[in-house]
Amino acid sequence: MNLAECISTRSSKRDFKNIPVPKDLIFKLIEISSHAPSWANSQPWKVAAATGKTSEFIKENIYKMACDGNMGTPDFPFPESWPKEQSDNIFETGKNRYESIGILRSNEEKRREIMLSNYLFFGSQTALFVYIDETLGHWSVLDCGIFIQNILLVAHDMGLGACPQAYLVRYPDVLREAFNLDNSKKFLLGISIGYVKKESPVNNIKTAKMKVDDILKYYE
Repeated sequence: MNLAECISTRSSKRDFKNIPVPKDLIFKLIEISSHAPSWANSQPWKVAAATGKTSEFIKENIYKMACDGNMGTPDFPFPESWPKEQSDNIFETGKNRYESIGILRSNEEKRREIMLSNYLFFGSQTALFVYIDETLGHWSVLDCGIFIQNILLVAHDMGLGACPQAYLVRYPDVLREAFNLDNSKKFLLGISIGYVKKESPVNNIKTAKMKVDDILKYYE
């Protein structure tokens, strides 16, 4: 597909087949994605790919912590509030997602079950974890965002599904143990990646996007 089609048709997938992504495909995915621009070509990103026993270790630990109500201590704190415009976007997206899969807002048990599935990589055996050195600042975080977008687009072009998830980095000490990394390495984002269940309703949700007039202003 061409680039414009790839961008406009990509969406986050949340129901995967229990199949690992081959190592050579992950290698190719990162090889292409690494062509992202960065400040003075600093290339601050690192990626830990989890599969097999490592994935099982991560899932078991972070799922249990989430079930126990442990809020975690992410390396990059989650937002405590949002401006109204962004808050409205988030609310409408969540409302549409649950309605699309037939879950009422009042069904707290089912909503909790869906939330906890984040910690199981939505059924996939493979997840990618993007991290940086603690000495790097905001501009390097921005660079990693560009790199992550490349990962999502290249995965889509390869026929893979992916979902960027802050939830997966809620318990970074588990990740550092799994990947044998020291405390100087800070986790930005996890990405569940794999082969999607194409008929699953949650994989066919269309999210609303802001109108261009609400984003773009010309100044002449």
